[in-house]
Amino acid sequence: MTTPREMGWQEAIITVLQDADGPLKYDAITQAIGERGIRTLTGATPAFTVNAYLSNMTNPDHQWYDGRIQKVGRGVFQLATLDDPFPMAEREEDDTDDDEPGEHQNRIIGVPAFGLYWEKDKVGWNSGQILGRQTHNASSVNFADQQGVYLLHKDREIAYVGQTTASLYRRLRYHQRDLKAVRWDRFSWFGFREVDGETGQLQPMPGEISPSHLINILEAVLIEALEPPVNGQRGAYMGVQYEQVPDLVIAQQQTRAFLRNLMGS
Repeated sequence: MTTPREMGWQEAIITVLQDADGPLKYDAITQAIGERGIRTLTGATPAFTVNAYLSNMTNPDHQWYDGRIQKVGRGVFQLATLDDPFPMAEREEDDTDDDEPGEHQNRIIGVPAFGLYWEKDKVGWNSGQILGRQTHNASSVNFADQQGVYLLHKDREIAYVGQTTASLYRRLRYHQRDLKAVRWDRFSWFGFREVDGETGQLQPMPGEISPSHLINILEAVLIEALEPPVNGQRGAYMGVQYEQVPDLVIAQQQTRAFLRNLMGS
């Protein structure tokens, strides 16, 4: 079997957009690149690298400008040959200069990192870690000290809404031990601390946010959390959705339990 040739970033981006049914956000493009294995994704923030390439490929003044790609929304791109689903008159105000980082920057205006419907039983509640990654093969990030708001779910129903200004891990660990433990099995979180593209560590909380910007952020979080059927777009001020990485000890325990059940069946 022949091993597929690894593509450069620009070729991989074009390939994904050519096969897409419509516009894609930069993190979805990154996910597709990883799933298809056409480019190795390394480090903790490959989505920020993809976003930087896309920003350069849609900038007529940059040497990597590629007229085949157009930006149709905040962090959203498509091939220029596709019909534009966001006519200029209907697009939300897009502060282009605010969300176009350099290759190793990760400046996302709004909610830079979030996770949806993570499983409580995949967190090691004595480990001090809540692990996630941007996409398959990306390095894991510890979100234990993330700050922001969170939801507790029973299946997919919202059972509780909370906030943390210190440690997401400690707040969830408290709920895991109190009476709410019998009422929730998953959690979603929306964090305001960015992930540093070089170190994979959480950066400090941002400074003051203007009232108009705060309104945009609240709208974005509500769209992601409640999934209203009439809102076709994701919250425009959302950064990267991280997928959950099971705690290593728990993953090993689950594997051993699976093998025991398999041998006993």
